[in-house]
Amino acid sequence: MDIRFQQGGLTSSQQAVITEGFRTHAVHRQAPPYQAQNLSWVASDEHNEIAAALAGEIVWDWVFVDELWVAPDHRGLGLGSKLLTSAEEFAKEQALQGIWLWTQSWEAEDFYPKLGYSEFTRFENFPKGHTRIGYRKSLV
Repeated sequence: MDIRFQQGGLTSSQQAVITEGFRTHAVHRQAPPYQAQNLSWVASDEHNEIAAALAGEIVWDWVFVDELWVAPDHRGLGLGSKLLTSAEEFAKEQALQGIWLWTQSWEAEDFYPKLGYSEFTRFENFPKGHTRIGYRKSLV
């Protein structure tokens, strides 16, 4: 077996082999098909500029929040909470299981627990001196 290191990502042909391998394995194991649906909510201010946004996707029966951002001038007004609540309401309407996300210790470590999110994992020193935290909220 020859193992080679290659700098950078996989080639498109290498990625195609791996993608097909995962698909075949999932079908063999009777796993549900992987289908992601992109979602977003945007709050605009009186000048029609973005004040806050939440971007994510449905992956199987969960919403993954990829980005939740509030402009500095609009922080502390509850926009982040309102965006997450909108995503939760959408997930409930779609009969999804819950919402999950990543954050960093310098971002919003204390924000999510106040909204009922539970920590499910913590990576110390990711990057060095900081922590990456996974939060989730079950909606069923």
